[in-house]
Amino acid sequence: MKDNIYRRMTKESWRRDRFSAVSFTAFVAISVAMISLTAMLFANLTGAIEHLMEVAGTPDFLQMHAGDIDTDALEEFAQNRPEVADYQIVRFLNLENSILMLGEESLLDSTQDNGISIQGDGFDYMVGLNNELPIVCPGAVYVPVCYESMYHVKTGDDMRIGNSKLTVAGFIRDSQMNSMMASSKRFLVCEEDYKNLRSLGSEEYLIEFLLTENADTNAFKTAYEDANLPMNGPTITRPLIKMMNTLSDGIMIMIILLISVLVLLISLVCIRFMLLTRVVSEAGEVGMLKAIGISGKEIRNMFLRRYSWLVLAGAGLGMVISGILFHPLSSQMQKLYGVSANGLDRYLYAVLSAVLIGSIIILFILRILKKLNEMTALKALTGRVEEGKKNSSMLCIMLVTAIAVFLMLIPSNLYSTLSSSEFVTYMGIGNAEIRMDMRQGNEAGEDFETIGATLSEDKDIKEYALYQTSLIPVRLDDGTTMNMLMEQGDHSKFPVSYSQGHAPVREGEAALSYLLSEELGCFPGDEIFVKTEEEYEKCIITGIYSDITNGGKTAKLFSEYPDNKENIMWRITYVTLTDEANREDFAVRYAARGAEVTDIASQVQGTYGPTLNQVWQASILVKMVSSLIILLVIMLFVRMMIANRRNMISIKKAMGFRSLDIKKTFWKSCVPYILAGIILGTVCGCTFGEKICGTALKSLGAEGFRFTYNMWSISMNMLIGGFAAILAIYLGSNGITGIKAVECCRGGE
Repeated sequence: MKDNIYRRMTKESWRRDRFSAVSFTAFVAISVAMISLTAMLFANLTGAIEHLMEVAGTPDFLQMHAGDIDTDALEEFAQNRPEVADYQIVRFLNLENSILMLGEESLLDSTQDNGISIQGDGFDYMVGLNNELPIVCPGAVYVPVCYESMYHVKTGDDMRIGNSKLTVAGFIRDSQMNSMMASSKRFLVCEEDYKNLRSLGSEEYLIEFLLTENADTNAFKTAYEDANLPMNGPTITRPLIKMMNTLSDGIMIMIILLISVLVLLISLVCIRFMLLTRVVSEAGEVGMLKAIGISGKEIRNMFLRRYSWLVLAGAGLGMVISGILFHPLSSQMQKLYGVSANGLDRYLYAVLSAVLIGSIIILFILRILKKLNEMTALKALTGRVEEGKKNSSMLCIMLVTAIAVFLMLIPSNLYSTLSSSEFVTYMGIGNAEIRMDMRQGNEAGEDFETIGATLSEDKDIKEYALYQTSLIPVRLDDGTTMNMLMEQGDHSKFPVSYSQGHAPVREGEAALSYLLSEELGCFPGDEIFVKTEEEYEKCIITGIYSDITNGGKTAKLFSEYPDNKENIMWRITYVTLTDEANREDFAVRYAARGAEVTDIASQVQGTYGPTLNQVWQASILVKMVSSLIILLVIMLFVRMMIANRRNMISIKKAMGFRSLDIKKTFWKSCVPYILAGIILGTVCGCTFGEKICGTALKSLGAEGFRFTYNMWSISMNMLIGGFAAILAIYLGSNGITGIKAVECCRGGE
């Protein structure tokens, strides 16, 4: 008997309100699709990167070096270190971008350090698109895969290096330099062509080590520095390489994950509203079941079985949708990094995600259905069941609007920040217009001093500062010593972003990057001892700054003019020009004096351009998704409110009220909550959104991250959210027109 009553109730429920059943299934499907898609993309990205690094034999420790090299000392060091499994020296011929052409396009405006190299002997391979080792013939060149679409290159095109011509034989993945966030790109050539082209560039060395499993990379780095081995260039470790590879596409996945979580929250709110409405509408049937002796637990299980089928259908549909969306969204990362070694992993993660979301929704339903225990047979049969607070529907409308506006603001604000000129200060770069790097070599110091004297007399310059980065021995309070990458100069002229304290402004003051500060446990007010000539001199830590370059572990030491001649890594100059200055003429003049002149805005665009493009696309996508969520969800709420108040609306019509008058009542009730939702979403997007993005960037060394707000963009998001909400109320309230005045006389339909 119970089963017959249950089947009749279920059949009647589906017949009376198909819209709610379809909406319920749709919310489950959207939630599962978004979370499963995030899991699949993340599993594919990390798996592909790990597989590429394994196939390519990515080194655990890499020291770039420009200048003379002592191979005997390196070999002796490698043989005496038990954690070294293998080591090699790879040559890299750094070429001027002005002499490089891919097809018909010049690399003159490229912000990358481009060069040619040959294949590594025992590891650090550049692999083809099927992860094979290319066979490079004389006259052939393999191009970094990221340049294929950037410069519209195809196999068979010509690559010109000065007056020499090579033929593009294919494309390679370079596990070290695949990401645009890596500042260098390697073209693969054969040994013969490398020798022929050697006179066209400056040769650098990649000193690479493979370490044994569980070896301490930091301890090895310290040992390498203490041995006074070649280190005229940045030091890179395997975790840093993996982070750079993950970061570009990882930002897109993080945005999708955030959207997924918030869509799930919206879905739970809607499911709760629909479920409570259904329980109230079936109160008479529930009362009848209780009157014949069926327990509240059995009735709850009846409802649970009904909605469990909908959850199962929604989860299945969601997985199909995520599978359809996966391929177009993952095509770019598969091109850059290939596929995971085990392609089944992503499907396993997708299934686990679907099970997790389905379980969360079912547990949520169980919690809501506990209201059935509070419903007595008498209350249910007489229709005296509480529908909840009168304003619960309005609060749902406000919450959905707030979450949707919040969703729209995060990628918009992130894009505004990453594309602003101030963002360079979070990268550890001074907020200047132009950066000039001195070419490495024996005469670099003389060129640096000459340029310094010339800059002081140049009328095109508004402000400039000279900086020199050296590896300097430092002793901490506890007596431990280490080599610290320190930038010397006047840091008050082009300051970076400080999360604590301020830049060093006098002799005996220094500042630490966030990651270095955390590693050493040193903060403003603490002391370190910096070695100058024969003794250690005390320095007070004045501030902690953001830096995501060079592994995020650097320091800044005040010096009116950098004059340390030992262990120099590089020399740079920051310049801001006057309004009347000609930038192109300035660049030509100082390039002739031995400087590599770079426009900082172009450098950031070149480095983060692909990431910015992804964030912009995500911003557009989120606007569309959020607007659709507002439209559908608020329409659903309005329709449910009208259905619940159908009898009252009919009575008003019988009393002479027009449909337009009743609609105005709904408008007056909903609009204040919509405005409150827009304001709440905007405030949260500009505060909590900043904290969310800041937490992610903090792990890279960008401490104290702050949004750069674009008021036009914020206003547009608010208007889009408001328009979608108003349109939803307008469309949803049209149902009032179909309610007849006579319905109240016959007790409703």
